[in-house]
Amino acid sequence: MKDEKTIEAYDKMADDYRTRNSNPFYTEEYDAFSKFFGEKKKILEIGCGIGRDAEELKKRGFTYTGIDASWRMLAFARERIPMSDFRRMDFYAMDFPDGSFDGFWASAAFLHAPKNEVNKALLETKRILVPHGVGFISMKEKTTMDEGAIHEEKAGGIDRYFSFYTEEEFRAILEESGFEILDAHKKQENDPAHTVWLCFFVKKKE
Repeated sequence: MKDEKTIEAYDKMADDYRTRNSNPFYTEEYDAFSKFFGEKKKILEIGCGIGRDAEELKKRGFTYTGIDASWRMLAFARERIPMSDFRRMDFYAMDFPDGSFDGFWASAAFLHAPKNEVNKALLETKRILVPHGVGFISMKEKTTMDEGAIHEEKAGGIDRYFSFYTEEEFRAILEESGFEILDAHKKQENDPAHTVWLCFFVKKKE
């Protein structure tokens, strides 16, 4: 993620984020993700945040590496799950050889990529996967706004860039980027905005 304002926002709001988002959300999806794998279960989490999903994925036997652009979010992840492999990294240019991972998990990560750059992030993700590697992606469903910077007064004032999609719109982008869609469904969050998440299980086509 190259957007410095969005990265700065997560550094500033890390304490509040940990308070609000510590409990597992993708309970069914963690187990569904596990079923796509055999013995080889080396995965990368893109946008690991405070380590919430990392904790659940490691419980399910994955060999885990997590990356994030926010150093404060990573600090909380390392505190939550000591002796785990967390690294500060840009998802547009990941410091891993081709075919390094059997799968990936990217919850609420690519939604911070502008629409004209999300394909770049997806192609980079595809690069670090083995042939037919499997992934999970969640994005916020579009309601009124398409994309742009959103200002919030919390944490002294923050600005984050968001891109919102319809299911059909993001399906097309995934397919153009070389992913086969294994499953797609929606999951509603119990928050004041009643946020709807578009959830995709995908497989690298080759």
